[in-house]
Amino acid sequence: MWLYLYFPMLQLEGMTKQTVSGDFVTPVVIIDGRKNQIVQLNDAAQQRGIKIGMGLGTACALCTQLHVLPYDDLLERQQLLEIANTLYQVSADIVIDEPNGLVLKVDSMLSLYHDLPSYWQVISGQLAQLGKSYYYGMGESTIMAKLLAREHCNALMLTQCQKRHYLGKIGLTRTSLDSRVVELLARTGVKNVAQLEQFSLSELAKRFDTELVHYVGCLFGKLKETLNYYQPVETFELTAPLLYEVEVMAWLEKPIEHLLSRLALFLQQRNLVTRTLYFTLALRDKEALEITLNSAEPEYKAANWQRLLNLKLESITLDAPVQSVSLKADALEAQHATIKDLFSTQQSAMSAQGLRAILCAKLGEQAVQGLQLTGDPRPEKASTYSHEPRFTTLKSKLRPTILFPKPQPLCERVNIISGPERIASGWWDGEPVQRDYFIVQNEQAQRLWVFREQNNHWYIHGVFS
Repeated sequence: MWLYLYFPMLQLEGMTKQTVSGDFVTPVVIIDGRKNQIVQLNDAAQQRGIKIGMGLGTACALCTQLHVLPYDDLLERQQLLEIANTLYQVSADIVIDEPNGLVLKVDSMLSLYHDLPSYWQVISGQLAQLGKSYYYGMGESTIMAKLLAREHCNALMLTQCQKRHYLGKIGLTRTSLDSRVVELLARTGVKNVAQLEQFSLSELAKRFDTELVHYVGCLFGKLKETLNYYQPVETFELTAPLLYEVEVMAWLEKPIEHLLSRLALFLQQRNLVTRTLYFTLALRDKEALEITLNSAEPEYKAANWQRLLNLKLESITLDAPVQSVSLKADALEAQHATIKDLFSTQQSAMSAQGLRAILCAKLGEQAVQGLQLTGDPRPEKASTYSHEPRFTTLKSKLRPTILFPKPQPLCERVNIISGPERIASGWWDGEPVQRDYFIVQNEQAQRLWVFREQNNHWYIHGVFS
């Protein structure tokens, strides 16, 4: 058994997700320019008397404030793939029937869900989360299920009488048969799909060509269909089409929020994370604006990516209106659980990598530097600045919080707390040092890091907090 899902409003509903509800008070239609016919419309347009299949001139005569959008098969296919990707989490065998249909093999899933109502409950729940309108039909072949779905059957189980009733309402012109074959059948009195069942395949083969024999055989499950099953993609790529051109960056918040939420769901279902996102803003009469967003830590949560993106967008100005927003994430990696000790003393709301990612998004990659350990024993050369520091935790000896750029002469009385610690190094680069370091405390109870040179001169090199 096969379940066919027919989505008649994919492109328009995809745009609904990117806009606020008030935008759809205006009548909106999507027109197929090749046929000059309306293929999708919203409720406001329907209330004005506009119907599917109507010409653009007639629709404009009924509504002068009509908002017209061109049909985009690529956007519709992208919406369909998104639905297939979601349903693949709960149903194994899926066939994509472009531009607006999906076929699900039911038999192989009943062993998991026990019965058909339970299986349908899971499928309909997934579709409800996506917010897509659809019709469905079920039959012993993908062709029959498709015909029933496009007839708005919306039934899982049909008796033979009910099935014959629905098929009897479907004219042969609505099938994929060639017009020449339809005309030949009409001459014999066959005008709807139900009437095809009265012929045996051998009888059809004597009177018609192999196209009709194969179609009827597949329609009633007598011949095996050749199907290409859907394979989920390993990368995320989605475009948010805009109902209106946007000139203010703040107005892109809704479509970007939708893209990030879909990305978060995609990654969460696969237990994946990513460090880099690529946004593309399609501009009118200009080259597309490319925005690369980097996170120092692998991330999947939409809220965290949204915070980084908001900081990045503050420094970007638009040279032309935005027509669509695309998001791509292809460098995906497995998510590893982070185990934290409940009694650890190093607990903070944000990691060092997270803080660096925020600063880079706000100020730019080149403006943010971190300390990088060099391994040199000399304190003044033990670290340097780096644009890509490696965050490491070292168990080293006690060092002061503040290190002076240049050591200062010690000119006060102090008490030694600990020491000495001898550092003798630098002979290889012509800047040798030989010092004995001490931790001392002065009369103001400050703890200082001091050293004594070979000539018995004392210097302050740092202060403990």
